[in-house]
Amino acid sequence: MIKKPTPTQPATKPKVLTKKKRILFTTITLLFGLTLALIAAELILRYLQNHIQSTDRLDPGLMLHDRQLGWRMKPQWVGQHGHYDFDVHYAINQYGFRGDFAERNAGQSGRVTAMVGDSFTFGLGVDDHETFVHRLNTRSDAVHSYLNFAVPGYSTDQELLLVEQRVFSFASDVILLVVYLGNDLFDNELAFPLQANNAKPYFELVGDRLSLRNTPVPLQTKPAHQTGQDLSQMVLGGIELDRGVIGGMLQKSAFFRLWRSSLVDYPVLSEHFETRFDYPLRLFSALINRLKSRCDQQKVELRLVLMPGRSFVENPGSPSQQYQDFLRSKILLLGKRIEVDVVDLAGYLKSHYEEHKERLFYPNEGHLTPQGHERVAQFLEGVLSN
Repeated sequence: MIKKPTPTQPATKPKVLTKKKRILFTTITLLFGLTLALIAAELILRYLQNHIQSTDRLDPGLMLHDRQLGWRMKPQWVGQHGHYDFDVHYAINQYGFRGDFAERNAGQSGRVTAMVGDSFTFGLGVDDHETFVHRLNTRSDAVHSYLNFAVPGYSTDQELLLVEQRVFSFASDVILLVVYLGNDLFDNELAFPLQANNAKPYFELVGDRLSLRNTPVPLQTKPAHQTGQDLSQMVLGGIELDRGVIGGMLQKSAFFRLWRSSLVDYPVLSEHFETRFDYPLRLFSALINRLKSRCDQQKVELRLVLMPGRSFVENPGSPSQQYQDFLRSKILLLGKRIEVDVVDLAGYLKSHYEEHKERLFYPNEGHLTPQGHERVAQFLEGVLSN
């Protein structure tokens, strides 16, 4: 039997995507790829941030508990401080401060300036010979000398007590109080500083009078319910600057926080600061008035220096820059009112950075670089020589 040939099936034509479908497919592919890239960038950035934080290592034993001041530095301590941004050496002298100096001898000529401040004046992140206090001594002639009484973590209240209890005994001609605009005025209110775990003394305003609290200072660490308090809460007081979906991403995402200043147009916050900072400014004013009175009794000149944080210099318009500038303007007015010279180091460093783009602060750790200390010394040399 002869089989009949099977009829050939017609070939199926390939489906051709329409132009709209091609655009849709390409868009979905690009969005998917972008999402994966953002997730990868977020994970990588968080890993790098955690790694950088884990590199902070300071040899033990630098700080000792102090019942009057909260803490102090151990005399004759020597050690290393390593961080992602630096690897440096600190040496503490026999009096418990950084640098080589001794009590003033009877009949010694020349002007002695006592530099009082926190970690910026101490020189956290630079070697002993790189601090701006040391540089001032190397630049100075034999007539002028500068003693570094700074203690990391101190705020204005502790610095006042330090001057009263120890600094006056060195018979200085000038007390130069370096005010850190980043957190000094807020830590003055607290029994535990925002960025430290150890207890400290603090003053309260009772009417117009200062009343010392939390002394003798107990040997205890910050309670758990206070560990969540940060500088943003102290400054903003619950104001939500970032709203909507993008705002939520900015608050939670390390990647978007990195680009926050360029993505968000922050409102002007000066009116909020007028109310928010009323008590910190009145407390600071009372502390400075008491310090001036003590200096007048000792026939010692008092001067203030305004030390900015990195955001004041590098991030114009940010909430951090705004509140530091607000405090800066208020302290300049205070100086005029009580006749205390206020040296505007903050304004100088900001102008210098805008003109030269020189790295004055460590990008991750935040303290002054060796170049930053050099610029501070250059500026202060000209101001203090007058």
